[in-house]
Amino acid sequence: MNTDTNIPVMAIVDACNRHSAATAFTVAISGIDASGKGYISQQLYQALTGKGYAVALIHTDPWQNPLPVRLKKENPAANFYENVFRWNDLFNRLILPLKKDKGIYLETTGIRTDANIYYPLIYDLRNIDIILIEGIFLFKQEYLSFYDLTIWIDCSFETGLRRAIQRNAECLDTKTLIHDYHTFYYPAQRYHFKKDHPAAHADFVIDNN
Repeated sequence: MNTDTNIPVMAIVDACNRHSAATAFTVAISGIDASGKGYISQQLYQALTGKGYAVALIHTDPWQNPLPVRLKKENPAANFYENVFRWNDLFNRLILPLKKDKGIYLETTGIRTDANIYYPLIYDLRNIDIILIEGIFLFKQEYLSFYDLTIWIDCSFETGLRRAIQRNAECLDTKTLIHDYHTFYYPAQRYHFKKDHPAAHADFVIDNN
């Protein structure tokens, strides 16, 4: 595990070049909510495409379950950890076929972060060299074997909450947003830390505080 403030572009390039060309080289980028996963993934995407690689950037948020499923009051931390995403659909319909075939055409539906509103979601990807997947809880132990390289975005809960308030992707008033982060999101992350030790399974740790 390497800890740095720099994005490991060349390390990904080197590892990808050593990887079998038969499948897409798969990189998982994870961290707590509002740690900067989306921003860093976009920086990686731009850097790698700039070097001539065909890159698929997959965001997990559209694969969330409806709000009543993921934000239950009963055992909120464990429930959010287990049920925030449609995990089986995400991996079996998108990630694993894309990794195996280096391409996919998939028509499905995404869900908005702030409401139970669905929209058409189409993946039309061909001849992909590198898959970048960004999202929380990707380092669950049962999914680690799906990735060729892992990046953990290190960020304190305090910093993450400040960023969450600034971006307010949930479209909530500040009091409600803080309540949800302290009730669901960050307790679920602590549950994840205790159960999976995600940073310990990262090939690279980026300090994004």
